[in-house]
Amino acid sequence: MPLRVPVVRVGANAVFTLLGLASVVMMGLMTGAVVLLGALVVKVLFFAITLPFRIAFAVLFFPFWIAKTVLKLAVGVVMVPLLLLVGVVLAILAALAAIAAIVAPLLPLLIVGLLVWAVFRSFRPAAVA
Repeated sequence: MPLRVPVVRVGANAVFTLLGLASVVMMGLMTGAVVLLGALVVKVLFFAITLPFRIAFAVLFFPFWIAKTVLKLAVGVVMVPLLLLVGVVLAILAALAAIAAIVAPLLPLLIVGLLVWAVFRSFRPAAVA
């Protein structure tokens, strides 16, 4: 038995409705494109008008930028060895804390072992010199 696909008949009104809807969507997209193009033109004009001022202020503030960079470099040269020293000290303290965390649970076993050793030693006869 062959598969039958139902045929849907569409009237002329539906076609014109879809055509009108598509034209409204296209008009909206075109309006958006025109607005975005106008915004782009305004942005480019603003950039072009303010470009001489940007260049003038960049030239004016260039020595201050150099001074700021040199100051940051000097502070970095002083602070990096200090921070490295602090980092090494903290790493050593962290290693000691890790060792203490590993050894601390073993302390009861050490105490029991020392008590057993003391008991066995007390029963051993004293050495004659």
